[in-house]
Amino acid sequence: MFRLGGNDEGGISPPIAGDGDVESEEVVFGGGIADEYDFRGQDREMLLLDNEYDIDGVASEIEERRESNDSAGGIHLVIASALMRRLGHIYAVASALVLVIAVPILIITAYRDYHDRPDFAAFNSAGTFVLVTVVMSNFQIYRQLTSWYMPNVQKFVVRILWMVPLYAVQSWLSLRFRDARIYIDTLRDLYEAFVVQSFVYYLIELIGGEVELIAILQGKDEHYGEHHSPMKYIFRKWEMGVEFMLQCKYGVLQYVVVKTLATLATAALEPLGLYGEGVFDLQKGYTYISFAINVSQMWALYCLVMLYHASSEELRQPRNWHPLGKFLCVKGVVFFTWWQSVGIFFLRSHGIIGDLGPNWAADDVANALQDYLVCVEMFFFAIAHSFTFTHKEYMPTEEELRNAGNPFENDGESDDAAYRPPTARTLHTPMDFKDAFWSSTVPNETLEEIKRLRNVSDEVRDLSNEPNMISMASLQRYAESI
Repeated sequence: MFRLGGNDEGGISPPIAGDGDVESEEVVFGGGIADEYDFRGQDREMLLLDNEYDIDGVASEIEERRESNDSAGGIHLVIASALMRRLGHIYAVASALVLVIAVPILIITAYRDYHDRPDFAAFNSAGTFVLVTVVMSNFQIYRQLTSWYMPNVQKFVVRILWMVPLYAVQSWLSLRFRDARIYIDTLRDLYEAFVVQSFVYYLIELIGGEVELIAILQGKDEHYGEHHSPMKYIFRKWEMGVEFMLQCKYGVLQYVVVKTLATLATAALEPLGLYGEGVFDLQKGYTYISFAINVSQMWALYCLVMLYHASSEELRQPRNWHPLGKFLCVKGVVFFTWWQSVGIFFLRSHGIIGDLGPNWAADDVANALQDYLVCVEMFFFAIAHSFTFTHKEYMPTEEELRNAGNPFENDGESDDAAYRPPTARTLHTPMDFKDAFWSSTVPNETLEEIKRLRNVSDEVRDLSNEPNMISMASLQRYAESI
């Protein structure tokens, strides 16, 4: 493995030769220079020229080795890309056939059962929206996984995109299996908090990562850390930098913990008859669990807004990631659907929503109404996601592709070199589909993040009482924990 980087004298650090075969070649954009090159082959040599390093010679050697590996690594990449394109075409054709056949059947069946079996009619008509939603969402996820140029960013995008089909399918199944609805909802509740956390991490990665975000926040005006009424009477001002970032991440992570505990408590109380969904009674667990979730959710949303407000300028320049549309989509799916359910149960508790026939009690009607509305709403959110979370945003630009051929073009030696702000890591070639799917599915960073933030929270909280020390001391301690 050869690593090229700047040294104290402005030159190029000596390449480091590794042992064994390396099976991938990766070119990374971000600072204008390729950070790492991995070469295949058993014969390796140290490219050292005492105290001076021949940049042109190193570049020539890299190019020769790259060309010699085209026949080996290139064949694998071409085969994998062709296979995924073929699978994509098969999926598109199969989806079109399913839509053409299944959608008319569902519509006709729903119309036929409208008078005799309204529950079946609702299930089949909602299935039309769910089917189209799942097809659209899966295609969006497929496009992301086959255009995996920004792995640190796109893994959070895929997790967010999974939210819409999960919500739709869960609500659709709840319409049909009323007795198991409380357990089906468990998956949605757990994933809901995970999506909010993923969106915060998504914003951080778009800026360039935690270290870059901390540096940017430290240069911000202090008014970004001030709270407005009534929060300013409860919380003190957050110091811009490490404390601000940690407070925002804590605000989201606590929602993950609270939502998980609330879901487990619901699953435990329901079989005992102590939950009482939709019943605002001090003897039932629903009242307390709803209150805890509402407070936790409002705080998570508040922290999300604080982070968005402080970083919105960097999310629009030099590259416009259209953060407002993404923010509204996530907020709409997660928070709007929750408050919608609270409103429906409020109407039911006041008798506005009542029994429907001998087989549908008021609770069943309220639950079915919420599930049906979610099935319909997810269809429109899937359309919105196709525009706000498009895979095209993460494709390398023409300038980045041109610079990939000459990684030493911007080596930092020229005084006239333009400043390049930190950006998300971008690959020269997309990651393999299997690796992309695995990295987007397994949330390894969640538990590690909770543990890491817990370990440094006391130090940061102590340092926050000394504004002059927060910028350097806490930054060093937090960086050591990463």
